Amino acid sequence: MDLRQVRYYVAACEEGSLSAAAQRLHCTASGVSQQMSALEKRLGTTLLERTRRGVVPTPAGKRFYESCLDILRAVSDARIDLEDFDAAVTGSISAGFAPGLAKCILPQALARFTREFPKVDISIGSGTADDLIDGTSSGALDFYVGQLAETRLGLTDTPMGRYPVALISGARRGFHRMKPLRLDEVGPLKLTLPSATNSLRPKILDSIRHGDIDVDRTISIASLAAGLEFLSQTDWSTILPYWIGLHELGNELLTVNPIVEPQLHLELDFVHPSRLPLNKPSKTLYSYFLQELERSLNEWQRITAAT
Repeated sequence: MDLRQVRYYVAACEEGSLSAAAQRLHCTASGVSQQMSALEKRLGTTLLERTRRGVVPTPAGKRFYESCLDILRAVSDARIDLEDFDAAVTGSISAGFAPGLAKCILPQALARFTREFPKVDISIGSGTADDLIDGTSSGALDFYVGQLAETRLGLTDTPMGRYPVALISGARRGFHRMKPLRLDEVGPLKLTLPSATNSLRPKILDSIRHGDIDVDRTISIASLAAGLEFLSQTDWSTILPYWIGLHELGNELLTVNPIVEPQLHLELDFVHPSRLPLNKPSKTLYSYFLQELERSLNEWQRITAAT
């Protein structure tokens, strides 16, 4: 058994098919299949059950998968230990952040990091939450910060907390800036909704069904930039995390209002591949991000307490 077979096996388990594993590993499906057959022959047991829909680890295969994760983590730890042997922070980071976080929280943390650690190569991924989670699962991204609708095999997710949201409206709607609102008392809203994969969407829809949000009409806009631009030209509203509201306070075309009722919150998760421990640069950037997130939350709470 060699390390390549271990990586191939982990990919097959996590992707659920040999073709998807091959795509993740940048090789052929036949090559993955041959390696899996050779691995099973060498170990003398069936690790993967082949079905029309893909592959599923057998009971023995599930246990072997956990052992393989330990092997890959140990290899990665050894590499990280060598990188950290030098006191200077070097290496590389490839990370993904939900669009609102990338727009409103990350820049300050990233500016501090690049000033302090000029020798670290940095790549910040873009795309939808699903794109970024897929990139993290494949190992293309070291970690992802955002919403995770459901757990995935091969990913370790750590809840970061629950965060308040705000009502953001076009100025034409006529709301007084930063006045706390009950959304069942402000008259029918024309409301834009986040994408179907956004974990905030079902909470908003539940509140609408229960009469906690009075709505005249809804449309879905997945793009954050497009949604905010649409609001700035209309009297429509949307519900977004507080950090976007804080970022848009100075925008004369929009109004931001804390929401008293319903009490909606957004959960954030820190996600990284289970098989790949975080290196020192990734840990440092994430810690700076957390500090900036806490600073912005304190600022939001200070402003809302004064209204």
